[in-house]
Amino acid sequence: MQFPKLDKQSLTEGIVIPKMVKVRQSFPSHNLTDPIGRLKEQLQSLDKNTIENLAGKRIGITAGSRGLPHYKELMKVLCDQLKAWKAQPFVFPAMGSHAGATAEGQKAHLAQFGINEDYLGVPVLSTMDVVTVGTLDDGFPIYCDKNAYEADGIILFNKIKPHTHFKYSHESGLLKMICIGCGKHKGASAFHGRGYDSFGPNLERVAKAFLNKVNVVFSVAMVQSPSDDIAALEVIPTEKFFERDAALQTLAKEEMPRLKLPHIDVLIVDEIGKEISGTGMDPNITGRTERFSQEEAFRSLAPEIERIVILDITEASHGNGSGCGMADIVSYRFVNKMDFASVYTNCITAKSFRMALLPLYGNSDKDAIEMAMAHSFLTEPNKAKVVRIKNTLKLEEIECSTSCLEDIEGRSDMAVVSDPFTWSFNDEDNLW
Repeated sequence: MQFPKLDKQSLTEGIVIPKMVKVRQSFPSHNLTDPIGRLKEQLQSLDKNTIENLAGKRIGITAGSRGLPHYKELMKVLCDQLKAWKAQPFVFPAMGSHAGATAEGQKAHLAQFGINEDYLGVPVLSTMDVVTVGTLDDGFPIYCDKNAYEADGIILFNKIKPHTHFKYSHESGLLKMICIGCGKHKGASAFHGRGYDSFGPNLERVAKAFLNKVNVVFSVAMVQSPSDDIAALEVIPTEKFFERDAALQTLAKEEMPRLKLPHIDVLIVDEIGKEISGTGMDPNITGRTERFSQEEAFRSLAPEIERIVILDITEASHGNGSGCGMADIVSYRFVNKMDFASVYTNCITAKSFRMALLPLYGNSDKDAIEMAMAHSFLTEPNKAKVVRIKNTLKLEEIECSTSCLEDIEGRSDMAVVSDPFTWSFNDEDNLW
């Protein structure tokens, strides 16, 4: 489908995009100096029986859809160590309905991160087939990837981060990797069907039952830092599974980056994508969530933002623009890159219909930005406080209009690092 450029009344006459400055936001730095070495060290700290029992065993390792610093290198260290312990490891996609909810799509999604058989030296087995491993007393089914279930054990490998729809002691982490990642499309649909109000407790219920049925040998959990590196990495024995997931979730909330300005008239997001956030752009950063009951919790984490403009979808997301429904305007580039089948599959599975709603679209980046400025509830829209970010993961360096300088002056955690400049648009009125 090709969306046309529109002959519309945008009411943007007289709008002048302001001069911008580059601004560095500083966050406490807790990056691991050597995450690869940290994983090797942690693996050697496992008890002797766990290591010895791996010999000759087929072990499946979960691989999720989210981007992660050093993702392929860490996965290779894990695979190499298991082989050194005489195990027979394989990797399997554990990402619910992502990548079009097909075996081929999920394997290709991992390959773009370098997670492939040639690099890892182990099979990457992708299927959407699942086994029902149990049912809770209220009829809640528990599923597991068929290849993983038929193995001798699995290792959960996942990033721990705040969820995009609810707040709880366990959010996006190891428990979610069990319930939704290992459950594939069928498990994700069944789980989301119970609603987000009970999501946290259901993570605990399903994970406990899963662990009674499936041999989780150990887990590898990571927390990302505000500078998009790794702040913490732990190899977790299964007896400490719930305790450490909760502790690392607390740390992940502390490590979340933020937009530190108190008010933004127009936030421009260069790109959204599934490897960035389940909702394309993280509500913990934007304050925008589709869940009315959770709006206050998410808005308290973010500045007041009047308008959000999205310009593009990451290549890694392959047209899955889920999350655009939380924006006000998207670019012409964006709307014509949308893979609606992928978006709808994802949002229907997650019962997150508002995430798939298509906002207004501009005829170019410039048109979309001018529309947002003109309709941001200002008597003098050319004085709009405009902020541009690459995505909701990369917030150390941002661009701010000169109207924001009054909010930056005197702050020790924000510094202007350039002279004012004017954006350069190409022949199609796009920024790139």
